Amino acid sequence: MTGSPRTRLKAAQRRELIVGAALREFASRGYDAASVGRIARDAGVARTVLYDHFPSKHDLFVHVLDAEQLELLGHLRAALASEGSTEERWRAAFDAFFAFVQEHPLGWALLFPERPPLHEDGSREYGRARSESNRVLADLLAADAQRAGLAPDTVRARALFAVHRDGLIAAARWWTEHPGVARAEMVDAAMAALWTGFGGLQPH
Repeated sequence: MTGSPRTRLKAAQRRELIVGAALREFASRGYDAASVGRIARDAGVARTVLYDHFPSKHDLFVHVLDAEQLELLGHLRAALASEGSTEERWRAAFDAFFAFVQEHPLGWALLFPERPPLHEDGSREYGRARSESNRVLADLLAADAQRAGLAPDTVRARALFAVHRDGLIAAARWWTEHPGVARAEMVDAAMAALWTGFGGLQPH
């Protein structure tokens, strides 16, 4: 008696498995050490099938990196587009950032690696993604910057934005080492440390 035949996966399902395996691989091992062979095995497909969907490790990395960045920017865009005062929207944005870190740990690890890739291709893609996210967030924050008397394209505005961005990343890294801390506490800490400077520029 033979067993029932295996159900053949559709191309979209195989692609989804490959992307999920790639996210796990790139997030845990980084661009340099990631292996297409391991990704294929984890996804349960032959390497040739993987290459049918993504011609190279680089193409697969770009797809996963861009998908996770879109997820993060979606969190932040919704928060910054919400109703309320500037302070309330910034609090919502900080909460959205920490929610992403909490709910998408692989995405967080991929987007903000502790050690940037050594390979030129990986390094270039991180630079591209960072520039794109900075541009999107600068557009979202432009109205707030204008109300604070800051032209968004000035050195002062760009420096303040960098302080907030890097401060949040550092706080999130600390949080991953102290998982018992509640997200609300992280948001309060971020507001205390990062809102103070920008808030002081807001008209009263």
